[in-house]
Amino acid sequence: MIVAPAPQKPSRERAPAARFTRWILALPGLSVLLPMVLGADMGSAIGGRQEVALLSDLLAHTPLPAIGALLFVIGAQVPVRDLGALAARTGTILAAATALPALLVLGYGWAWGPRGLLGVPLLTVASSGMSISNNVWVGIVRKIGAPADVAAGCVAAVASSGPLVPLLVLAVWRRHATSAPWTLALGAVLLLGGGVLTGVILPACKAPLARLTTPLLVAMSVAMGWAIPLQALARAAPRGIVVAVTSGLVTGGTAALLWTRLGHGPAAIGWAAAAPAGVSVTVPTMIAIADPYWSQWAPTATAQTAAAVLAGIILTTFLGTVARPRPHDGSRTWTPS
Repeated sequence: MIVAPAPQKPSRERAPAARFTRWILALPGLSVLLPMVLGADMGSAIGGRQEVALLSDLLAHTPLPAIGALLFVIGAQVPVRDLGALAARTGTILAAATALPALLVLGYGWAWGPRGLLGVPLLTVASSGMSISNNVWVGIVRKIGAPADVAAGCVAAVASSGPLVPLLVLAVWRRHATSAPWTLALGAVLLLGGGVLTGVILPACKAPLARLTTPLLVAMSVAMGWAIPLQALARAAPRGIVVAVTSGLVTGGTAALLWTRLGHGPAAIGWAAAAPAGVSVTVPTMIAIADPYWSQWAPTATAQTAAAVLAGIILTTFLGTVARPRPHDGSRTWTPS
């Protein structure tokens, strides 16, 4: 008689490692940070060779058109028809994540100037402190909030992400700034508005355009990383983490307080606004292109912002998990269909 082998039980030793790997891969923002580190590694290793001069030139000219395309793609995802009903929630998020930080950025600049404090230039604070991560917001809020909460965060993320808000704030800080930042800001508005219009007229194009987001982020991140020595990225990490923690606690704490006081829902939804947008990594270069005054701080700010984005994602995931309402709280939970 042939005895069939007993089925093998899954190894318990591999389960924690597998869960950890899945958790790491699921972190929003890694589609920006990992390609950037890869680009920095390649740029540090072979960036100065004559054989790759053509590649270096191509990567140097990649961020601007890629960011323009990304603005158009993001604009197409805005739920225009729901903006009226979402106005209160969107305003709450923007007040905590953009308006208040903008005032703090201006105060930081007036107090310590463009060089900033303790090696953190004003450009870093402006680039990483006035936006929210769309992916982090959706990942947290869809589990504990209503569809209106999720959509409001997406609208606020579109409005606050990218170079537009930092350009306007830094232009106010400089006062005598040239028209270049305003011109680039107008271009960003037109691209974003063009995407919104396209999404309204041709709703079928939203899904195909949304699939372009990750490739565009990867292309921008590799190009940005190519210009940054890997050693500079490592040196910038401690300051970037400090920026992320400070900004995240202020932004997330304010959003959580307003969210509960205004009766929108549990505080955990507000804490989901603490993470900066992944595209913040590209903002220092965009600002330096628009106004060469900031060029000398762009490499440092880019590296620090990259570290701040990753640290902000981890911090927000932790805060959202800790503040998440338990079933006995009676809080509304939305499960997507």
